[in-house]
Amino acid sequence: MKIPASLQPLLPTRSVDIPSLLKQLQVGQVLHGKVVAQVQPGLLRLQIATTELLARSRVQIPEGTRLQLEVVQKSPLPELKIIQAPTTRDTQLRAMRSALSRQLPPADVRQTLNSIRQQPMTGRQAEIVRQLTSVLQNSGLKAEQLTAPQLRQAVNDSGILHESRLLQSAAATTGAAAQAIPADTKMQLLQVLTLLAPELAQKQQAGKPANAAELVARARESAGDGLLSRLIRLIEGSVARVQLQQTAAMPLDDSPRQAWQLDLPIHLPDETSEAMLRIQRESSEREDTGTPTWSVNIAFQFDTIGTLQCRVALAGDRVSTTFWCDREQTHQRVEGRLPNLRRALEAQGLEVVHLAGVLGDPPEPLINVPRPDLLLDERA
Repeated sequence: MKIPASLQPLLPTRSVDIPSLLKQLQVGQVLHGKVVAQVQPGLLRLQIATTELLARSRVQIPEGTRLQLEVVQKSPLPELKIIQAPTTRDTQLRAMRSALSRQLPPADVRQTLNSIRQQPMTGRQAEIVRQLTSVLQNSGLKAEQLTAPQLRQAVNDSGILHESRLLQSAAATTGAAAQAIPADTKMQLLQVLTLLAPELAQKQQAGKPANAAELVARARESAGDGLLSRLIRLIEGSVARVQLQQTAAMPLDDSPRQAWQLDLPIHLPDETSEAMLRIQRESSEREDTGTPTWSVNIAFQFDTIGTLQCRVALAGDRVSTTFWCDREQTHQRVEGRLPNLRRALEAQGLEVVHLAGVLGDPPEPLINVPRPDLLLDERA
């Protein structure tokens, strides 16, 4: 949005040479201004610092509005552009682009880590690999832990609530002694990353960086040690994967929805697979009822049953559940167990309004890995 501005000086009320102010403007300079008045359609009175100016504008701007203005032209008449504050959507897209280019799917991380474990390494490198392996193995759920409390704990430990918990802790401990934050997966990955600093320092020549972040950045930019570079890529890719899922939970400016999405590793005796989990508060058709509608979408794939997707919607004490299967055998097994599920839900005091299994895919994807409409920012 541009303001073609003649910047005609008003009668100065201060000992400021207005023409000299205009001469000092430089293209790219950012000024802070305030709309004093809308003199007439297309004409604004602006205050910049202690100087008042008239400016022509094609837009109506309310009196008292504070603006950030960028100088885009000096002559023959100065021209200013309003710098718009970034919207939540802009912030989401930037975070999404950054995370998408760096993230690694959990299956790729495990496969690469298994390959690294077969390589010769120093004792400290082996310890770092052991700790990274432990972080990945302790995340998610084991098959024998598929209970409601364990699932709740797995969501808390996934890392998607990391920054929220930090803010809550900071607010709770203002003026008091700081309390330790329970280490979730994201924090543990960052802690393992810092363990690489001494290893990286030994690889540096003169002019060593001052801190771990600079050491990691330099190792990433240079060829460096192959094993260390791969470890850095795995850890940063895992952290970026959590960040990518966090972008799906960012609230938009025009939406009151709440959503959490995460990869939930499920560890079986002979394999580990990810269940994609999405928890969302949906907009209610009747907001006056005061009863929110929550939905839980889950999708996972195992060699033995194929792909299974499920959606559970809960509004008050009314529950609806649908299972989608891509294999006939799995569909039959699901259908055979639906009566048991109905009885279990009703035993919890819920009214089952829909319960079905479907052979095929849902009409819309239940889980979407966040992706921006454009991967490149043409304004960069």
